[in-house]
Amino acid sequence: MIVSMRFCRILSLFFLSVVTILPIKAEEIERYVSPKGNDSWPGTSERPWRTLEHAFSRIMAGERDFRLVVMGGEYYPSGKLVLNGIKGQNVSVEAAPGEEPVIRGDRKILRFRKKGNLLEADLAGSGIRDYGDACNKANLADLYWKGMRQSIASYPDDGFLTASEALGETKLDDISHKEGIFRYEEDVISEWADEKDAWIYGYFRWDWRDDYGKIVSIDTAAKTITLGEPWHNYGYKSGLKFRGVNLFCALDSPGEYYIDREKGKLYWLPPEGYGKGDEVSLSVFNADAMLEVSDCEDVTIRGLSFAGGRTNAVSITCSKDVLIEDVGIFRFGVDALHVTASEGVRIEGCRFGTLGHSGMKLYGGDRRTLAHSGYEVRNTVVKDISLFRHTYEPALYFEGCGLLVTRCEFSDSPSSAMRIEGNDVIIEYSHFHDLVKESDDQGAIDMFYNYGYRGNVIRYNLWENILGGSLHGSAGVRLDDMISGQVIYGNIFRNVGGVHFGAVQIHGGKDNLVENNVIFDCNMGVSFSPWGQAGWDGALEREEVKRKLHEEVDIDSALYKEHYPELKVDIHANVDRNIVRNNLMVGCGRMLYDDKGQNYLQNNHGISIGEDPVTESLEYYLSPEVLAGFGLKPIPYKEIGPEGSRLF
Repeated sequence: MIVSMRFCRILSLFFLSVVTILPIKAEEIERYVSPKGNDSWPGTSERPWRTLEHAFSRIMAGERDFRLVVMGGEYYPSGKLVLNGIKGQNVSVEAAPGEEPVIRGDRKILRFRKKGNLLEADLAGSGIRDYGDACNKANLADLYWKGMRQSIASYPDDGFLTASEALGETKLDDISHKEGIFRYEEDVISEWADEKDAWIYGYFRWDWRDDYGKIVSIDTAAKTITLGEPWHNYGYKSGLKFRGVNLFCALDSPGEYYIDREKGKLYWLPPEGYGKGDEVSLSVFNADAMLEVSDCEDVTIRGLSFAGGRTNAVSITCSKDVLIEDVGIFRFGVDALHVTASEGVRIEGCRFGTLGHSGMKLYGGDRRTLAHSGYEVRNTVVKDISLFRHTYEPALYFEGCGLLVTRCEFSDSPSSAMRIEGNDVIIEYSHFHDLVKESDDQGAIDMFYNYGYRGNVIRYNLWENILGGSLHGSAGVRLDDMISGQVIYGNIFRNVGGVHFGAVQIHGGKDNLVENNVIFDCNMGVSFSPWGQAGWDGALEREEVKRKLHEEVDIDSALYKEHYPELKVDIHANVDRNIVRNNLMVGCGRMLYDDKGQNYLQNNHGISIGEDPVTESLEYYLSPEVLAGFGLKPIPYKEIGPEGSRLF
């Protein structure tokens, strides 16, 4: 018994000594913020702080793990919310359970008065003194009624006018002129001469690049419009498509508005269904981001919504292990989310929409060393984008190395949903629909002009209703100018492709694999634009191409050839040869377009849609038994789309 007690005493001393030398993790700080709180209070659930600015300052001042619980209601930050330099601790900013906090960058219009059939508001009377710009990306001012974006007064409301003749003195090429001067035909345009801040918007040279131009003068006698600099970088051609924008004289359609910035007056023709007391707001917040996370580690933003800013919502820079979860971003003039020079950023279960430009712009990883960014985008919906600038503002833009996109939905854009500029990207189980509705020569996913982009896999996605294009067309997947070595496997295309493009379109590339896809009721199956040997060899001699392949990265390095074994083959070999095999094409206009015998084709089936209603359905052809009958492997189509969606 004595020995036992002595042993226990020694054991107790041992554990005490261990405890004294092991670090003790400090208890997490938990604080609350509420629009009904007070910043002089202690920040408890019973006595929360009031402003996010104060709460963020307290996070920055702490050295322990910090959990900020944001209670329901509306928050109106006066400046950018910043988390900077937080390392060695976990920080989370999250919505209170069951509550919906919204961080707003717009201001409600408090009072209207009737002016004929219009409503007029004194913006200063609603506390708004920065009236923004009509057509300037840096300070766009948008009007919303019950959360729905209204339209700047324009003519015509839909579609475009056509200029009869471009008149600039300097020729850029055989078609386009450098200076923005052109002749118009419609008499109504002469009414624009007295407008204070008139612009035009349109496609001035190519139907794949839109632009805005400020009107400097209108000669009503000669019927000419002169634009100010900067001029469109591709110049102006006769027959260009345009519409007038920010025209008080054109304020005649429900949902249109005009801001007289000299007088600080808003004029609005409300849409049908408007009732007195409805919420009407104008975006005012114009810092470069509403929330910025920079030089941080282990940060979580969960359950918050951001709405109504003029520029961007969230920016993450030089940070590691950041989680953006269940976040909503709506009604911003530019982009929802930027991620730059970071590692391990995850975007999960988010909803982004009603955006003037893009959803996400992600930059990360190292293409030269093939170090992955660790970025992931999961179960996220991005829709109703590119509302101000209609081209090259996708739902997701990625530049770098290493990205996973899975179980997402991308829809409702005049142009592309995704642009990939890099390596080792996996895009899977996602739904792409109602895209490329205005632009030309685009795909729902677009890649462009870099033979060094490798390791990208596009698999098990559903593509629907992608039918745009005026001259060349639209596609589901568009591999443009030398894009090679991509894998397009197990996808489902329905009602995709316009003009000369199929569901998949390959322009000048080689060694792309198109396999085990079901292409249903589409314009064409796979379309090609072959370059030929001389075109390919000539492109490899361009300085721009040499820089991309041997300076930005080195495709001849041991690293690249080991990681991408196909690069061991002579770069001049197999020009225009792509592998198209084991695909089922049902009810398409044609299986292949512009195949000149250079592609490797095997076991591709083109059949008509049967008269039996059962065999007219896409689901029939997706059954494993039917696919096996055509030599295709099963496609897990019921797993496509965000969790909870039911596409089939």
